[in-house]
Amino acid sequence: MKKIFHRLAPAFAVLIFSCFVSADDFKSQTILPTGTFGPLRVHNDQFMVIRNFTQDTGSARGTVLVTKPPTTGPTVNVLSATILDFFFLEPINNVVIAGPADVTVTCPDPAATCFVSYKKDGN
Repeated sequence: MKKIFHRLAPAFAVLIFSCFVSADDFKSQTILPTGTFGPLRVHNDQFMVIRNFTQDTGSARGTVLVTKPPTTGPTVNVLSATILDFFFLEPINNVVIAGPADVTVTCPDPAATCFVSYKKDGN
């Protein structure tokens, strides 16, 4: 009986501690060349955190555009993609967008693929 317990104890420990561990609510999206993602609606009582917005190659950078709903007023560029390059390191910036807002992510370069990680949360 002791041998069985010693063999199964690590499995029981993983099962017990797995109920206390939770993943964060970040979602990821890959945007194909010359593609867009969105618009994502951030309601009045929410905010959106964009933690990672990168682009593999290209010269035209991807952008995160914000418009205040319900009007189609001016669109503001709040974040540009970081180009991943082995020779030149750029910082990967993040941004917090308070609602109400419509958020659109674009990847305009025909030779590039963009990647964005975001989370929407309540106030």
